[in-house]
Amino acid sequence: MANGTEPGDEWRLANRYRVGGLLGHGGMSEVFHGYDERLDRRVAIKLMRPVATPAAPDSPEAVEILDAIDRDRQRFLREIRTTARLEHPGIPAVYDTDVELGPDGSTRLWLVMQLLRGSTLETVLDGADYETGAPSVVWAASITAQIAAVLADVHQLDIVHRDIKPANVMIVDGGLVKVLDFGIAILHGAGALPRLTQVDRTVGTPAYMSPEQCQGRAVTAASDVYSLGCLFFELLTGDVPFHQTGGVELRTHHLHAPAPSARAERSDVPEAVDELVSSMLEKEPGDRPSAETVYEALLPLMTTVDVVDAVWTGPERRDPTRPFRRPLLTTARTRETAEDKPALTELEAAKLNREVETLLEEGVVSEAIGLLEEAVERGGPDPAAALLLRRALGAALFIDGRYTRAASLFEKVGREFRKFLPPTDTYVLDCSYHAGHAFAETGKPEKALPHLRFYVQNADPGGNEEEAAKFRDSRFLVAQMLAATGRPDEALAEFEAVRPLLADAFGPDSTQIKNLDKHIERLQAAVRDGSRSQW
Repeated sequence: MANGTEPGDEWRLANRYRVGGLLGHGGMSEVFHGYDERLDRRVAIKLMRPVATPAAPDSPEAVEILDAIDRDRQRFLREIRTTARLEHPGIPAVYDTDVELGPDGSTRLWLVMQLLRGSTLETVLDGADYETGAPSVVWAASITAQIAAVLADVHQLDIVHRDIKPANVMIVDGGLVKVLDFGIAILHGAGALPRLTQVDRTVGTPAYMSPEQCQGRAVTAASDVYSLGCLFFELLTGDVPFHQTGGVELRTHHLHAPAPSARAERSDVPEAVDELVSSMLEKEPGDRPSAETVYEALLPLMTTVDVVDAVWTGPERRDPTRPFRRPLLTTARTRETAEDKPALTELEAAKLNREVETLLEEGVVSEAIGLLEEAVERGGPDPAAALLLRRALGAALFIDGRYTRAASLFEKVGREFRKFLPPTDTYVLDCSYHAGHAFAETGKPEKALPHLRFYVQNADPGGNEEEAAKFRDSRFLVAQMLAATGRPDEALAEFEAVRPLLADAFGPDSTQIKNLDKHIERLQAAVRDGSRSQW
């Protein structure tokens, strides 16, 4: 994005954005120079490649594909709005996004964002010669710390980038590091957990993929830290930590090979930095530091620096140590409180429920969450109403993908409901269902399992098709969580018990059965090999 071009007149989006020359492209998108005619400014326009509709739209396979396309579209738009709310200096500003329908009926997803002037790390590293002049450790650490600051911020909202690599990082004039492609990564992911309709679906770039990404397991914030560890190692040494070697797949190295030592590659790497890199490359997600911990560990290294790598910063003075004159890491979010307002009346609560329902139907989830947060602070007209407000807030957070907060809320509200309602009550079951699924989404299988098992033991799958689907999904998830906690024998038994339910619902040759059989094959191999943590 370093060199701008004059705005072109090939075509316009939304009768406002003029699309110009190509800036770059990836597997699913292209980025163009753009011009905002209304605000008279140059922008970058990212266009998702059109998705063709199936030739036989009534077939079972086509219905699944169309459903997946629609889910991806809705998640893309919702989570791009989430990214836009972050307003972190290390994330390109998001200006606008929408969907356009092409003449052939295909959809075009587009995103208008800040036009950056700088160089990607991929470009910098491609032109580097580490043998004749490696960058300083501080240069590598300052880039890593800036990326960690961005990740620490977005992880608070349960957003996982899923594809940290040199091509998705840019150093702009002034030394600020920008993390790119949040929208693409989120669209790829469409949820942290593998679904029944996803067969062998992995997201990421092989050289930087975490062990759990390689295996199609739940992808959480720890996966981003692993990818960042691979990148940090490359910035320090000029090469990624793992390669395919002698017939051994790269995936196998990620899963089993010990992390190499950066200090062994260059002696001026401090022991503390070497240990930090190794901890970021731990095989188990729970053994890795958080992004915030990485940032704080590296910060002392930058605060005393007074030497600039002129060769590496370029004529535009893209020195990544410069922003550390003040810390990048944002503080925890705060919001206005409603402490001076009285509790909601019955009329206010009824009006609020109608407004929230309308907002959720229209997809304006953030505004609904804001109204519910204020209502929860004020309290309901009675304890039962206050409890229902907290449950509604948990549901809105779950819809918006803010699973950490949703899990905590559903767990607490469900505990309150169980004090005076039977285990089979709708409210009790709803809380256990959502708590279990939310904990699973955030990579906490041990916390997810009790809630999921409670739901499966007490739910009635014969009530209606929606309840039957929730029951099947929950049993499938129980098996996934058992596998994730190193219990492949129990997981295998659960998967095999779920199979008849899926066959009855979708047919013996359905995508769901094919995907389930792949899970069973992997677990059977894990049981044979005696592996209890990796499968």
